[in-house]
Amino acid sequence: MDNKRKLLVFDVDGTLLTSSHTILPSTKQALAAVAADGHHIVLATARPPRSVVAIADRLGIDSTISIALNGAIIVTRNKILRETPMNRDAVKKVIEEARRRNLHANLMSGWEWFVEASSKWSEQEAAIVNFQPRMVEDLLGHSMPEAHKVLIMGDAEEIASYRHWIDAQDLPVYVSFSKPTYCEIVDQLVSKGRAVKQVAEMLDVSLENLIAFGDGENDSEIVAMAGVGVAMGNAMPQVREVADLVTKSNDDDGIYHALRELGLVAE
Repeated sequence: MDNKRKLLVFDVDGTLLTSSHTILPSTKQALAAVAADGHHIVLATARPPRSVVAIADRLGIDSTISIALNGAIIVTRNKILRETPMNRDAVKKVIEEARRRNLHANLMSGWEWFVEASSKWSEQEAAIVNFQPRMVEDLLGHSMPEAHKVLIMGDAEEIASYRHWIDAQDLPVYVSFSKPTYCEIVDQLVSKGRAVKQVAEMLDVSLENLIAFGDGENDSEIVAMAGVGVAMGNAMPQVREVADLVTKSNDDDGIYHALRELGLVAE
């Protein structure tokens, strides 16, 4: 077990990226310095693999491992290292209920993103992840590949009601919100926390040497289990409550200030 190297895990949206989906110069420079000192940098996000790999490329850190789809896939730049698909019956039920409620359903499989129709929600997401979904006639068709994540989008009140419905079912799924309008559904054995533990084992780093940064509900597990959990200044209350440190916001050099306070980068 390597007791000197740290494993630094960063959520992407609301943490690594600003509100305008850019990487601050202070963040890029700080992470480059940390990586140069031999520490591990891992991105952990609800985004699909293609999107998170592009962000890792923008950081310019060769050894970056990424956790995509809330932990359903662990990936390097061009290879899926581990994956956990969803139960097909569960996929069918959550998509059928979304259709009944006129919510926008998305199916993520491997490197691909599928939708049945374009909407303001898919257009909004495409602008964020910087690639377009593939249009299919039926997300539940026999020719569809297995799902690694189902993303249901809609107005916040409708999504909250939809989640209450899922919680009342006995489905083998894990559900979280990356934002109030996004209901993220993966297999019951999947979460960012489980994926981070797998990556820590792969890199031979103890959880005591884990430093985790996040802002959303789906980050609370990794922030809570880390040796040092860091909540961004813009984090949801449940993330701030379990954090060891609350830094400045993602728009105000929060990552740099936290790494400086932890002694990992110079002033």
